Amino acid sequence: MARTSAAVAGFVAGVVVAASTTAIAVTGTNTVTDTGSKATTTWLTAKVADAMGTGDTITWVPTGSFADSAEERVPRYPMTAIRGKDTKELALTAVRNEQVSAQLAIASGQDLDNVKAVAGDLTGPGGAKLSGDDTQVRFVKYVPVQRSKSEVDWSATIDQVSSGKEVSGDRNPDVVGDPLEERSSVDVPAYAAQPLWFTFHIPERARPGTYRGTVKVDADGRTQARYPLTIEVAATSAPDPDDYGFFLDVWAQPETIAQAHGVKLWSDKHWKLIGAYSRDLASRGQKVVNTTIVDNPWHHQWSLGTRESQTATPYSSMVGWTWDGKTFSFDFARWDKYVRTARRAGLGPDIGAFSMLAFQDKEHLTYTDSRTGRTVYENVDLGGDRWREAWGAFLPAFEKHLKAKGWLEDTWLSFDERPISTMTVVKDFVHEIAPAFDDRISVAGSISTEGVASNLSVDWGGIDAMTKEKVAERRAAGKITTFYVYGSPAHPNTLSYSPAVESRMLPWISAQRNLDGFLRWSYNSWTRDPFDQPVHIFTQGDEYLVYPGKDGPMSSIRWEQLKEGIEDYELIAELRKKEGGVADSDALSEALATATRNLDGRTKDVTDIETARAAVVKGLTS
Repeated sequence: MARTSAAVAGFVAGVVVAASTTAIAVTGTNTVTDTGSKATTTWLTAKVADAMGTGDTITWVPTGSFADSAEERVPRYPMTAIRGKDTKELALTAVRNEQVSAQLAIASGQDLDNVKAVAGDLTGPGGAKLSGDDTQVRFVKYVPVQRSKSEVDWSATIDQVSSGKEVSGDRNPDVVGDPLEERSSVDVPAYAAQPLWFTFHIPERARPGTYRGTVKVDADGRTQARYPLTIEVAATSAPDPDDYGFFLDVWAQPETIAQAHGVKLWSDKHWKLIGAYSRDLASRGQKVVNTTIVDNPWHHQWSLGTRESQTATPYSSMVGWTWDGKTFSFDFARWDKYVRTARRAGLGPDIGAFSMLAFQDKEHLTYTDSRTGRTVYENVDLGGDRWREAWGAFLPAFEKHLKAKGWLEDTWLSFDERPISTMTVVKDFVHEIAPAFDDRISVAGSISTEGVASNLSVDWGGIDAMTKEKVAERRAAGKITTFYVYGSPAHPNTLSYSPAVESRMLPWISAQRNLDGFLRWSYNSWTRDPFDQPVHIFTQGDEYLVYPGKDGPMSSIRWEQLKEGIEDYELIAELRKKEGGVADSDALSEALATATRNLDGRTKDVTDIETARAAVVKGLTS
């Protein structure tokens, strides 16, 4: 996504990152710790103690209100007075068949052992219950903050993205809370904050009304805090994820799954893990099974003259290309298995095939020469004889194979940020060789490709030019229109230290602009260890939305907030159906304006989303 060569010069030589300069400068001796698990210096502990206002154990509600507490990241080492210490009651609103996130935090002047939280059953109208077993409690984990060199040239810098509240520490290292760790309890060092992340799953058959229960926080074998909790369940429902209208297109990478979990690529264990990650994507309503039809479609020609993948682990082709000296042949077995595995997990029905065009590199072919058994990397000219020979063989073979599988109508030829000049060459060639794909071209990139792409995800720089009227015209013609962010803009975004409310806000932006959904690269293009070295080349978090867990994905604050924003989008869509008008009602227009009135999460009023959502729910239930 929009990676300029100058921006990342030097990374292919292994140049990585420097410590963040976001935190307050420190004088004196700093001791190195792991990812912020221990308070390190007298200076740091003094600052946190001052923010706490006490050396005793305290718990608090970030933002002061449980309803929007998940829309703010809690710094590991709070540097300003902690608000929410005086909040005594917890209150949430929900609809049926959705999840609702919230968080509490705990800190102490002493080490705390076995910190955990328990949410019991909630009792509602007529004795109806919301089971405590439907509430998931996870622990926000802190990772080091690293500065990517790409920030210098084109992408948002830490200082532009973070308010300073999200990132904390003594610069050795600074840390940010993002992964959501699943475990029974956690130990918390003195003068370090530990957020407890609650996800309340509201059953589809829940009876509308007010439910009451209790949440308690335990540490050192004792209850440190007890809060009364109410959840108001409205008389409306969110659809199941496989029925979402929101078009979510997040690009997953299978190779890093094998690497992160220490299993052999394409082994039985790897396929099982691919299923687990696919189910996670499906839980967000992911609409596309993204596949590779060439080796390393994100190969990059860097400014130093080297040609390397833009991901720490390169993508490999799911299609086997073979050349016997006269003709090309293709093995689709692995491609088929990937599609079947993802679809069984609930992904799709669309299938994206990357890519006939190289990403910011010379056009090339990679194939096995059957005469020698060797892998050949061959440069070709776009539209030249050899390029036409190769793709002139592939497209008819691909079309025939897809017809046999019954997948032709679901499959897109997919492209990433290719200019209209090259896309026109492809469009004309496809029409000549395989016109069945004429209306099955998907592009993430410039609005200039709007006439080529039946599925267009427009970059942030072109989003204003994609007017509501143009989107409506495309929708009437059966075309899909979404938008995406990457290392830019600074706001809104889903970077590791982006204000959490921005991930929640992105689907509201789609709704407000009448777009069909959202695209993001990437779901899981990790480094060798994203918990210790979270940056490969691009701005931290640009390369992944989740982390590798024990037997599948470990979620993140960003991934949970995006899910809940998609649920909001679905409620907005239901309200539009109910209103039945061409234009939005005044109340819905005001709600959309409120949710999106400040795109910079550093200064945004985090109550905006809850205020806007309440208006939508009111419209659905009145």
